[in-house]
Amino acid sequence: MALVVTATLLVPANPASAAGRPVTVCFKVGEFGGRPIFDCHTIVLPDFEPKPIGPIECLSCPPVFDLWDRIDPEKRFEYLNRLGRGLSLLGEAAQAVDPVEAKHLRESATESFRSSAKLMDGSEVKLGQVGWADLKNEKFHGDPDPQPSLVASGENLAGGLGLMQKALGDPQPEPNIAAAMARFDQAYKDLGTLFAG
Repeated sequence: MALVVTATLLVPANPASAAGRPVTVCFKVGEFGGRPIFDCHTIVLPDFEPKPIGPIECLSCPPVFDLWDRIDPEKRFEYLNRLGRGLSLLGEAAQAVDPVEAKHLRESATESFRSSAKLMDGSEVKLGQVGWADLKNEKFHGDPDPQPSLVASGENLAGGLGLMQKALGDPQPEPNIAAAMARFDQAYKDLGTLFAG
């Protein structure tokens, strides 16, 4: 049974997309038999000089967000998957050269974040911890001294979801949607800071 779930959502490069550097970012979905289950996504960041960012025992491990929620465990994978998909689309939008394509990708990202929040069915969400996913050995390395930009990215993702939840029941959702997207944009920028150093 596969214990590591990878959902690589990278739109193939085309003339409407600028060059960027794809990175992997994971969410901890839960555990099975004492081993962590990860849902991993490819995010395109502005180009940067690659350098090891993981712990010494796993320098190539991707960063992990472990979000705390009260959601039904059966729905956890789906809401995290849509959250990761939204982040992937946001990265594609940020790198798109064609403004029409960028607008379309951003709208798709907004819808993915909205559907993630809807699946939460009112459950609160906050950042539990951050760490690193050892995908080869199926281990989670918690970070006792987490990098500030990784923590900030996770907090912005959780904050964006909370604002998107508020928008769902609001007859005038636009201000909360705009505020949520500002938090998701900042989460994306925080990841850029993390990887670029």
